Amino acid sequence: MTYRSILVGTDGSETASEAVRHAARLAAATGARLTIATGYTPDPGAVERAQAEAPDDIRWRITDSAAAEEKVAAARREALAAGATTVNGRVEGGDDPAALLLDMADDVGADVIVVGSKGMSSPTRFILGNVPNKVSHHAPCDVLIVHTAD
Repeated sequence: MTYRSILVGTDGSETASEAVRHAARLAAATGARLTIATGYTPDPGAVERAQAEAPDDIRWRITDSAAAEEKVAAARREALAAGATTVNGRVEGGDDPAALLLDMADDVGADVIVVGSKGMSSPTRFILGNVPNKVSHHAPCDVLIVHTAD
């Protein structure tokens, strides 16, 4: 399969950076366009409330639009350094990162979605669900789950 459009999600973490680098190398190898995506909580008051109520291990992932733009910009620089040549960024508001990725995959015509495996082996996956699992079950295209340190 030759990929023309690759979508990778990031939350700014080191494990997400591993997925971005992997997606960038895949884009470089296939000549595909790479889109780096992240989401944010659209209501600033909700960000503060959610951060106060969230468990410590996920609190840092709750963000606003400015922080989300910074995460995508940093990931874009990393992808270019890893060899990708056509790299776009997408930032959208919403409460469900998996749903955002799935919608963006449709929007950009992704042939493959790349996500890191973070959260797939943690006990909270049963309570909160996890992005790789949701994406793999509902994606309109191929899904590549990059094994990242958990």
